[in-house]
Amino acid sequence: MLSRLYELKNEVEIFLQKQKQDKLYEAFREEDFQHSLAYLVDFFEAINNLNLKLQGRNTNIIAHSNVIRAFTEKIHLWKRKVEVENFSSFSHLNDLLSEKRNIEQYDVTKEVLSHLHSLAEEFMHYFPDVSMENSLWTLVQNPFNTDVELLLESLQEEAIDLKCDSSAKRDLERMKLEEFWVKYLRMYPKVGEEALRVILPFSSTYLFKAGFSALVVLKTKQRNRLDVENDLRCALSSFNPRISDLVRKKQQHLSH
Repeated sequence: MLSRLYELKNEVEIFLQKQKQDKLYEAFREEDFQHSLAYLVDFFEAINNLNLKLQGRNTNIIAHSNVIRAFTEKIHLWKRKVEVENFSSFSHLNDLLSEKRNIEQYDVTKEVLSHLHSLAEEFMHYFPDVSMENSLWTLVQNPFNTDVELLLESLQEEAIDLKCDSSAKRDLERMKLEEFWVKYLRMYPKVGEEALRVILPFSSTYLFKAGFSALVVLKTKQRNRLDVENDLRCALSSFNPRISDLVRKKQQHLSH
C-alpha cells in the first residue's frame, strides 16, 4: 500500500489540490513527510521480504532463526552506513535525497538511526537467543561438523558414533533435515530424540493460518452444519490423491 502511494504521490498532490484540501496538500508536500514516506516504503519492503521467508510448510526453528539472525545483521549494517550518510540500502529514500542534493541530511540521518536503533532492540527483545551459539543446534544442522565436547555428556559417545558414520554423512547431503533424523532415530536414539525436539515444533503460525483459510472456504453460510474434519484433512494434506487407484478399487454398480 505504501509503495503504491509513493508511486502515485504526484497524482495524490493533484487530487488534494483539486479537492481544496489545503492543509493536507501542504502536509503531504513537506520534505520531512516525503523523506519519512520514502523510508517507510523501503523499510516495509524489507519487512515483507522477511515475512515471506518465515512462511511455508517445510521449515523449522533453526531455519527461521538463521533468517532472523541475517535480518538483525542487516539492521546493524544499515546503521553503520547511515551514520556516514550512506542511504544506498534504502533505494527510494536514496533516490529522493539524490534529487535534492542541497537538502541538509542531518535530520534524516538522525530519524533513520533512531528508528533502526529501536528496531534492533525490539528484535533482540522478541528473539533473545537469535545471536547465541547453540551446540545442540549445530549438531542438528550438521552432526559431522560438531565439537562433541560441547554437548551434554549423555550425548557425546552417541554423537561420535554418528559423526563417524559415512553412510549417514551421504544421507545428510541428499535428504531433508527432518527425514534424516527420522531415519536415524532408531540407530542413535538419544541424539535423534534431542534433534527432533528442536526441529519438530512449529516455529510460525503459517500452518494455523493455512488451516483457518481452508476452513473458511469449506464451511460457508450454506454449509454451516458440515462436519469438516475429513474435508479439512484432505484440503491441508500435502499428498496428491491417486484417483485412478481409488476408482479401480471400487466395485461397479451395474444397472439392472
